[in-house]
Amino acid sequence: TCRPASPLLTSWHRNTAVARRLLWLDWRLLCLAEAAADAHAVAIAVVPVHWLVLARLMQRTLALLLAFACTALLLLREQRRFVLATRPGDSAALEAYCGAPPQGSEGNLTADGLKLVGVLVTIRHGDRSSIHSLPNTNTTARWVCRPVGSEQKQAAAQVAVVGLDGSPLYRPLLPRTLPGRHGDCAPGQLTPRGFAQHVALGRHLGRSFAPLLREAAAERRANSSRVGVYVRSTDYTRTQMSAAAFLYGLLPPTLRPPLAPPTRIHTCADEAVEVVHGVGLAASSKVGSEDGGGETERQGACALAGSLARAQQAAWRGDDGARDELGGLFGEEARAMPPTHVADALHSLSCHGMPRPCSQGGCVSAALAASFGRMGDSAYCAWCGNFGSSRSSRAISGKSSGDQGDLW
Repeated sequence: TCRPASPLLTSWHRNTAVARRLLWLDWRLLCLAEAAADAHAVAIAVVPVHWLVLARLMQRTLALLLAFACTALLLLREQRRFVLATRPGDSAALEAYCGAPPQGSEGNLTADGLKLVGVLVTIRHGDRSSIHSLPNTNTTARWVCRPVGSEQKQAAAQVAVVGLDGSPLYRPLLPRTLPGRHGDCAPGQLTPRGFAQHVALGRHLGRSFAPLLREAAAERRANSSRVGVYVRSTDYTRTQMSAAAFLYGLLPPTLRPPLAPPTRIHTCADEAVEVVHGVGLAASSKVGSEDGGGETERQGACALAGSLARAQQAAWRGDDGARDELGGLFGEEARAMPPTHVADALHSLSCHGMPRPCSQGGCVSAALAASFGRMGDSAYCAWCGNFGSSRSSRAISGKSSGDQGDLW
């Protein structure tokens, strides 16, 4: 007895009228094929199978088109989030602060007969999400850290983080995000704008020091053991990512993979003995093994430097009027916050066009934000500036207080 030979067709939409009609046609054609010559049977039997494959192909093509359309919409949405994350707003003054193109005459020698033989560059990290936040606010600030752009991935792949002894350390070099959020930054993470800032700075200095970099590349080719570039960073994701971004813009292709080994970023994994933070009082924003989410103060290796720093902190006085205004908005806990913490919570919003914090009693005004910006600067100068730092430095170096000359 002749019977249908297409089990896929039999199981595919068995209860629909279209499927029943195709099934009947398939059965009739295969019955004719059994009575015909082999060549004719093949030709006849191919017809319903071809229709089935075509139908399945159309179904899968439609599904793929829908999937591509959804993916494109998601990518456009994330691209818009990225653009908004790297655009500070409509203020020309804000753009000049947050995204000013690097300028300067680095690398230009001002006298004949001089040759540039080396450069030491000291940088801070780029724009980051805030570490601190004001209490009792009715708004929540969010910074975008994902998706990570291709340049950021390439920059991370072209460096290797190692200990001070050269032993390899695993560091992802990608920003941490909040759990359950759509790419929102965890506290203290480098933003896409911060990454772009250091790529631009690296490119600017790469043009300025191009002859020196070419010479370093030539020496590297002649002697592979020679290290033309040495990089040192604290053990924070934002600082190591900033270093990677800076190197990505600075180094020519001859000093980057695949033409050269990855540039090593040296770091001290034990923050308790990290001298880059200082040997007096040092601040740490590590919470457990993660960076960000708070800030603690610790005593460094030099007790005298620490005591001098504490004396400077005790002697400094800020703007009590601004503190009272802040306390009136957010309570006594906000009033008691160090001014540098308040400045961090307020000014980290600026480059992203985010509104200033609000409470039921009102919002932080531009004048109040500016007051805490000035207070933060004043506090840093008082705690780490000329008087305290110079005395601490003399104490560390063994100089007496009667030595002339200031180390800062």
